[in-house]
Amino acid sequence: MSTRLIKGRKKVLLAKIENETNRQVTFSKSRNIVFKKANELAVMTGAEVGINVFSPANKLYFFGHPNVNETIDKYVGKERPPTPSSPGIDDKYVQMSRKVNSRALITQLDYLQDQLDFALNFKSNLKEINKNVDSQQEWFRDPIEKMNYTEASMLKERLENLLLKVKNYGTERGYGYENERRKDE
Repeated sequence: MSTRLIKGRKKVLLAKIENETNRQVTFSKSRNIVFKKANELAVMTGAEVGINVFSPANKLYFFGHPNVNETIDKYVGKERPPTPSSPGIDDKYVQMSRKVNSRALITQLDYLQDQLDFALNFKSNLKEINKNVDSQQEWFRDPIEKMNYTEASMLKERLENLLLKVKNYGTERGYGYENERRKDE
């Protein structure tokens, strides 16, 4: 008769995990399993479930079905009289949960406000740049006959600069100019 090794669940000693990385990984996996089981319980039985869990790094995670805030409000609300054995303890955890939620929302609001301020500042800078560009090109919109000597000389200078830029562009690309005419003409 041969003996087979039977795989099964091993007994795990319950003790604090000393390695911080392993402890965090175990926490994350266990937290997800607990939340999944709580969801199954709520769906299968119609129970209202609310769970608050603080990580080893003192970060709050919560789960609620149908909604964690409604469940907490129902638990600590007027419908449930406070128990004399633990006065104020439930309220303390609810307040901690709400503070964590409000801190996260305030951080998100600050980030969005900073983005909005940056976008509005960028928009105003672009408008200013467009005004400057439009004002610099006004000389080009009027007919040549209506220009005075200064405007006409500015137009001539700018057209000469433009012609020089076109020639340099062509030379850089190998088109080449000789005696004010292209080589291939």
